[in-house]
Amino acid sequence: MRPATRLFSTAMALLCAVPTLLFTGTDAASAQPTAAKTALSVRHFYNDRFQRCLDADTNTGGNGGVVQLWDCGPWNQQDWDVRPDGSLYNLRFQRCLDADINTGGNGGVVQLWDCGPWNQQQWVLRPDGSVYNVRFQRCLDADINTGNHNGGKVQLWDCGPWNQQWWH
Repeated sequence: MRPATRLFSTAMALLCAVPTLLFTGTDAASAQPTAAKTALSVRHFYNDRFQRCLDADTNTGGNGGVVQLWDCGPWNQQDWDVRPDGSLYNLRFQRCLDADINTGGNGGVVQLWDCGPWNQQQWVLRPDGSVYNVRFQRCLDADINTGNHNGGKVQLWDCGPWNQQWWH
């Protein structure tokens, strides 16, 4: 490339970049992927066995709020943001999916709680569809005795090949 052409190309690139930086506070290349990543991280968790979604009970959205199975719908109590730290953030109540620290064994309580750096709020989405709790080393499980109706219990249970632990 000739020096005059290179100088002209560089000047044009700078002229195009400056308005983007002035009006957005960032460059266009880094702004777009962030928006796309955020939109892709919000999802429903659909239970394969019972064909219902992970739902935060609308009557109990505070700390200790009930997390249950419910027919899937467009409701934001079923919208969960999968965050980079492994937490699952409920959009309606602005709290995280939490494994109660006092009941970490089989049948352990899964609830809503203020988000924090605690490992009982860290979940691993595994390739088989299971959702693994880091602190208690158990999986998110739909109770086989109550999962066949709205309000079915969601709990911790030893991880296994059972479809009540498959969430898609």
